[in-house]
Amino acid sequence: MKNITEAQYDQLCDACDALLQNNANSFERNANAFLHVIREHPIFLNVYSAVFNKNGVSFFIHLIKLLFLNIIIGSYKLFHSIYRYYFLGDKLIKDKRVFEDVFISHFLNDSFINHKRDFYFFDLPQKIANTNKSSLQLYINFTRQSSSKIEAIWKKRVTVSRALPRYLPLIQEIKIRGLMLHEAIKLLQSKTTSSFEKRIKFQAVIASFSSATHINYRIAFLVRHYIKHNGIKRIFTTYEGHPWERLIFAMAREIDPTIVCVGYQHAIVFRKQHAIRRKLTSNFEPNYILCSGEHGKQQFEEINYLPSKYLLCFGSNRTIDCKQEQLAVEAKERKVFLMLSEGDLIECIPLARFVVQLAKENPSAHFVIRFHPITRVEDVLKAVPELVLLPKNIELSSLSFEEDLTRAHFAIYRGSTTIIKAIQYGLIPLYYERPNEISIDPLYDIQKEKVNLASIEDIELLKQIPQKDLIKRQHKLIEYASRFFSPLNYDEALKINKTV
Repeated sequence: MKNITEAQYDQLCDACDALLQNNANSFERNANAFLHVIREHPIFLNVYSAVFNKNGVSFFIHLIKLLFLNIIIGSYKLFHSIYRYYFLGDKLIKDKRVFEDVFISHFLNDSFINHKRDFYFFDLPQKIANTNKSSLQLYINFTRQSSSKIEAIWKKRVTVSRALPRYLPLIQEIKIRGLMLHEAIKLLQSKTTSSFEKRIKFQAVIASFSSATHINYRIAFLVRHYIKHNGIKRIFTTYEGHPWERLIFAMAREIDPTIVCVGYQHAIVFRKQHAIRRKLTSNFEPNYILCSGEHGKQQFEEINYLPSKYLLCFGSNRTIDCKQEQLAVEAKERKVFLMLSEGDLIECIPLARFVVQLAKENPSAHFVIRFHPITRVEDVLKAVPELVLLPKNIELSSLSFEEDLTRAHFAIYRGSTTIIKAIQYGLIPLYYERPNEISIDPLYDIQKEKVNLASIEDIELLKQIPQKDLIKRQHKLIEYASRFFSPLNYDEALKINKTV
């Protein structure tokens, strides 16, 4: 993928926003995944790279291929959903009970099945249940496990938990495809002023039939059932700027205009993160935002997203107690470098190559490569054959994340937000900066305390920093990290239930 410049990124955001605002109150327009530019990371920008191709013929061929692919995938998923829904019973479990609060979270991998607490909201559903207000937890299922199998294990949970199926009844699947077709026609009729905006429009038309757009509809339809039939008064959902979050809010208000919508900003807000900061019409917006720390709250305050009283510092379960007295001791011998990768191969492969080069050039240091849990390691090994026969000073981690953090002194990273936890453990951050790219550094607003590595030679910068200065950096970094994730404060979230 050709790197998109910052100027191009801003142009992209403006063009997509213009099409959204062209039909701002439309459920179908807001369901289009292509029009919601999440953030500046290559993982999210890959789908937009073709619109910057100056060759008009190549772009046209790209659209035809994309349309053909969407039709094939869409047809396959329609028949697959019929099979799973009607023959395997992977369907929505109906419940006649009344639930005042519903939490929409994520079932990311099979290990989550035995978790007694929610990974994101932690004990909040139980805390609300303790106030004599019933609570329901709905999980978007990212695994291959059927909803019925997951829920059979969850029967012993304190709060009622449901894994949303990945399929809908045939009539609703057909309805979604009708909405997709209608929106594609409406988009074609949209007026555009520049050739670039026309490109955005044409690809958005094709994206009306994409799997990503279909998933947005499906999640919203599934949640809608519970809002309609179970007396929901308040909705809590993770909040990152994804279209399905906004669709849920809008659908809920169609059923009950008084329903309270709450978004939880659980992850770091990046410098150029767009969709989460971009306002839509009021029916697509949350009433409250729970922030993971002061840093996130400040981001929303700066753009006047909501009045301050509706921005609540709920905190996060990602905070740790760092034993600061150990930092000076650990600073004496700094030779262990830990690579923190993201789950996508687009990012993982070049970072792994860079670390292997570093290890070869620095034989006295020890390097630990840690892959993201969702990474297919065999795919990385194919792309980076140097990892098969490793130098003696490099290893592929088989330890827990906490164990790796405890033994390491430096963290080499790119867009991984795990760098915050690494800082809390006293590690010095080293950002791998690739040429001609928009920075995807989560630590974008600090410069002095970290080191940017644009080349192998830049590692020499570390040798020039006195040990006492490294210790000072550690303390400043730990203080800085505390702004991202503050300790959980359930009273802040419970304010919503008391006022409504």
